[in-house]
Amino acid sequence: MKIKTALLFTVLLATSLFAQTEVIPFVKKQATSFAIVTDKETYKRVKDAIIEYRNSVENDGLSAYILVGEWKKPDEIKAELVKLYNSKPVLEGAVFIGDIPIPMISKAQFMTTAFKLAEDRNPVEKASVASDRFYDDFDLKFDYIKKDSTNSLFYYYSLAPDSPQKIEKDIYSARIKPAVNDESKYEIIKKYLLRVAKQKAEGNVLDNAFVFTGHGYYSESLTSWGDERLTLKEQFPGLFAPGGIIRNIHFSMDQDMKDVLLDKLEQKDLDMALFHAHGSPDMQYLVEYPDGNSPQANIESVKLYLRGKLRAAKDKNKDLEEIKKGFMESLDIPEDWFDGAFVDSVIAADSILGYSLDMYSEDIEKASPQADFVMFDECFNGSFHKENYIAGRYVFGNGTVVAGEGNTVNALQDKWPDELLGLYNYGVRIGERHRFVNYLESHIIGDPTYRFKTSFKTDLNKQIVLESKNEKLWKDYLKSEDPNLRDIAVVMLYRINGPAFEKELINIYNNDKASIVRLQAIKCLAEIGGEAFFTTLKTSINDPYELIRRFTTVWMGESGREEYIPCLVKTIFEDEGKRVAYNARTEIAFGNPEKAIGEIEKYCSTSKYYDKYTKEILVNSLKSDIKELAESSLPLIKNESAKLRDRISGLGGVKSFRNYKYHQAIPELIKIAKDNSVNVQVRESIVEALGWFAFSIHKAEIVEACKELSQGSDSPANVKAEAVKTLNRMKAGFNNVVTP
Repeated sequence: MKIKTALLFTVLLATSLFAQTEVIPFVKKQATSFAIVTDKETYKRVKDAIIEYRNSVENDGLSAYILVGEWKKPDEIKAELVKLYNSKPVLEGAVFIGDIPIPMISKAQFMTTAFKLAEDRNPVEKASVASDRFYDDFDLKFDYIKKDSTNSLFYYYSLAPDSPQKIEKDIYSARIKPAVNDESKYEIIKKYLLRVAKQKAEGNVLDNAFVFTGHGYYSESLTSWGDERLTLKEQFPGLFAPGGIIRNIHFSMDQDMKDVLLDKLEQKDLDMALFHAHGSPDMQYLVEYPDGNSPQANIESVKLYLRGKLRAAKDKNKDLEEIKKGFMESLDIPEDWFDGAFVDSVIAADSILGYSLDMYSEDIEKASPQADFVMFDECFNGSFHKENYIAGRYVFGNGTVVAGEGNTVNALQDKWPDELLGLYNYGVRIGERHRFVNYLESHIIGDPTYRFKTSFKTDLNKQIVLESKNEKLWKDYLKSEDPNLRDIAVVMLYRINGPAFEKELINIYNNDKASIVRLQAIKCLAEIGGEAFFTTLKTSINDPYELIRRFTTVWMGESGREEYIPCLVKTIFEDEGKRVAYNARTEIAFGNPEKAIGEIEKYCSTSKYYDKYTKEILVNSLKSDIKELAESSLPLIKNESAKLRDRISGLGGVKSFRNYKYHQAIPELIKIAKDNSVNVQVRESIVEALGWFAFSIHKAEIVEACKELSQGSDSPANVKAEAVKTLNRMKAGFNNVVTP
């Protein structure tokens, strides 16, 4: 989308007030353009390498500008990108090399997959998300807060109430920022740019890949793990044909998984590595502590666990004797099982074992990863704003990695990480595919213009950028035998037609044999959010593809519709997917817990084979939810004598409704939000929490209440602003419907 004229004028006016930017024009005129943004010091130190990289970009079909500046604020860079975007050739992407300002975004947690840190209880420095959506989504509006007092690259902003409340990137972007912050960073950038320029000239076909799933991921569901292999075959058929190689690795296959993965990563012909695991800025969590295969081995595992708990307690200055006593009573164990917790040799042995279970930045620093592209579907691995971040070690290290995709904060497991990944078969740039990944925390680290060699005769990358409105083109692709082309065709046709495409989407979902195409169709139906979508859920709950069933359970819970309760009960007891059943157990509580208990009893009375333990746990949990909501949560929120902090962010406070979406509570929450006698911060928090209910059966009531609050002369300014924001969120829908 083109940026609106009024906003463009404002941005261009603002840029005239900033420091002068040196814009080095492109050399080769191409159909689309690309911006290489760097700071003056980095440009001075590695100018020749940047020029060489620019040449490689232009040789691959993009006109490349180089923008050099002493950037005082992120707004300067955004202004320059907007100017290029509204020029010819049209800008399709940008890369930020070196010390480029880092926007730290608050008041936009609904644009992440999982980040929910309480902003009223934490300083803005801790509760913000490092995000380049500031730069690549031109329509988003932000209110400036401050510059960080210690890190000169950090600039804090909050999402403005009148901003669009949904990410729709206009261009793709990436960071070339090493995992160090000393003088060596310049040499690392230089070496990387020269290497990438060479690799781009050589080209590479994507015919060798591996996928790793770590412990604790997808509830360790083998159904989830196996179904990804089926969809990867739809996306990358060549990997499954003679001459292609794909390794689907589950953490349980080998206790020495770190060695296995390091060996796979260093294979010379490796092209792509996908990691689905838990993580931190400098770690990838691979396997869990080994299971005991004998009584004595199990005892040793418990001892190891207890020693770790005792050390953690000591670090927190807790009473060690009390900790021991608690475990001895709860586990019925002798005291000598804690022996060695603080013996140096035992500490060292435990540490060595712990170190062998996971991948650290230091491991990658010593290794030579060979994949051109690495996906870090892991928490924090893409934290380019921190030193020693693991994605930076991969991309700017000793190997041949060109780009990685990672997250700056924690990330949700229940998302679609492989969406449109098959476009890499068709010469689509890594960045262009990532332009469809619209999350606040997700970033490309490295060169976003890189693409794999393809035998496909048409430049699909250019078609996506320049022919996005060509309905005939995408209708032709919709008839293709290739599911990847049908997949992107669904996306583009929905963007062209919006709700008018609903009938065709229903037909596609009901008839397409490819899982990725069906999922794309129902995702677009969810974007529309009409009755056709809610009706289709009764079919999709039984879809052959586990991820569709997993999303369906979430969407059913998000709606709060009682008609779905029998479907969710059946799913809990019958679906072979552990993650599907887990989601169903969670979501069934949010509509009508009393009716859910009745349906569970009804199901179990007519079925001979059901898990009695699951039934007992589930019924007790639902009874607890009913009691908690009626006797604890809502009374706490209304209690003017309770601590404000507890009412907003405490257990059962307002913020809890962002994750635990009890639809029955909405009428009461609206009533409290409209009550002028209630604390203003509580009212503001309630209005914000209501913004998370965009699928709810009470959506119309939320919209009406927010209209009243936003227009009311007696509404406090903060409540008015939040009401405007929630109205915009209700209008836009969820930032991404698969992670509501």
